[in-house]
Amino acid sequence: MLALLDAAPTATRRAAEGGTGTLRLAFTAIGAYAILADVLDLVKRHLPDVTVELTELVSPDQFAALSELRVDLGPVRPPIPEGYASLPVHSEDLVLAVPSGHPLADADVDTPVALTDVADVADVADDYIGYSPDGSRYLHDICAAMIGVDRYAVSQLTSQVPTMLALVRAGLGCALIPCSIMTMGVHGVRYRELAPADAHSVTLHACWSPDSPNPALQRLVDVLTRERSGGGCEIGHMRR
Repeated sequence: MLALLDAAPTATRRAAEGGTGTLRLAFTAIGAYAILADVLDLVKRHLPDVTVELTELVSPDQFAALSELRVDLGPVRPPIPEGYASLPVHSEDLVLAVPSGHPLADADVDTPVALTDVADVADVADDYIGYSPDGSRYLHDICAAMIGVDRYAVSQLTSQVPTMLALVRAGLGCALIPCSIMTMGVHGVRYRELAPADAHSVTLHACWSPDSPNPALQRLVDVLTRERSGGGCEIGHMRR
């Protein structure tokens, strides 16, 4: 009993310092493929006694959950609304996903392709499957600027990359996707690196509410800040 009483102040102090407790992390499908393993590894190495609870949410629901303090942190695409704190933690290149029957699928895979190559291919489905401006505004705006608003406006639109790749596989068009999604290995889809003139990277930000009372959250934010400022490679730029 005396040993338990002696340990109580230490346990209380560790909880107050964020050394123990629970971190509630929210991830989108894209964010999970991009950095989930790296974030969990950081927690395991730097906060080994903190328990992690994971929730999958689409981006708009992430912000609502953060604001309501139902989750502590989530990777989100910019822009970050007012009232949230954030830190850029990951960037990766966009690649072109094409159906396996597309002429560009069988071209020299070591040679980057230009977006004009897609438009120049005749007698195939060369429209783009795009991101919904409601569910994926950040990716929608970037890809629309890359492809051209007029052409992008008539594309099939979806907010979920797995759905997008299913449409690519069905031969309905091509898509620009973050390269981390290539690990899904969807049968019937080929991926091509973009030529330097068309290359573009997209970012993820760790986002949280500054009103969160969770000390473990601040410990994780400190770790992420050190990783970023120290040039850590765990959460960094991903190329094809």
